[in-house]
Amino acid sequence: MNESYDSGRGAASGTAATGTDVLARETYRHLRLMLATLPALILLAILALALRGTVEDSISAYYGQPVRDLFVGAMVGIAVCLIVYRGFPPFEDYALNLAGFFAFFVAFVPNTLADDLAKLSEADRSEALFGLRASIAAVVLATLLFVGMEWRLGHWTLPTLWQRPITRWVLIVANVLVGVFLVLVVVNGIFHDHFANVHVSAAILLFASLAMAVAAHAWPGRFGSPGDPRHRTVFWLMVAGIPLALVLEFVIKSESTVIILEAWEILLFFSFWVVEARRTWHAPVPG
Repeated sequence: MNESYDSGRGAASGTAATGTDVLARETYRHLRLMLATLPALILLAILALALRGTVEDSISAYYGQPVRDLFVGAMVGIAVCLIVYRGFPPFEDYALNLAGFFAFFVAFVPNTLADDLAKLSEADRSEALFGLRASIAAVVLATLLFVGMEWRLGHWTLPTLWQRPITRWVLIVANVLVGVFLVLVVVNGIFHDHFANVHVSAAILLFASLAMAVAAHAWPGRFGSPGDPRHRTVFWLMVAGIPLALVLEFVIKSESTVIILEAWEILLFFSFWVVEARRTWHAPVPG
């Protein structure tokens, strides 16, 4: 009787474990697909506006268009998904968390903020600045709570990253840049009202963090990750965006340098998650 009961309980436990594995795998699939879908929404919105003759010099310039809510919502969605996604190896998880942090600032602080504020009355301007500062304060506070929770739950990745020379140096540089960025936000967003260079800096650091996440899979031997040669191609194409921008700006003297570079990086970001979704479609979730 007891043996039969224990056997039945073991079978039920095994079934429950299998069901949990399936749910975890499905959740990972949906996260990867969402991280491909959200940037695709931004690109499709830009394309739709271009077809009707509305072409701006940067993506943030569209924040004043009727599709502003789509851009902000998509960027916030991307930020949340990047942070929630548990990357593997730990270096990828760290890089994606950084990217998600910077994505919030890209979403909330448009590059045209100074011009937008200048068009408002004094009362509306004060209200807009208060709302923006409150949003940024909420992001920073939530980040601190998230970091504290990671430490308490034992998911703290810094000791692991410190063990490899390459990840150690990237960790040092990245944390210094985060500190410098936060100083920039405080100085230009709290002591001054213009938030100058916050959007551009956040966008650059966002794309740099995403490139680090791609590199984690492009060179698996250095980062201890499952590799895919296609990611190496994506990484070098992301890096190629820098000389591409320089040629557009100083040789061709294009007025659309920024938006071409942003669209280029977003397309590669979309490609990375499509490749990841296909590569891991039937793979077990790492423990």
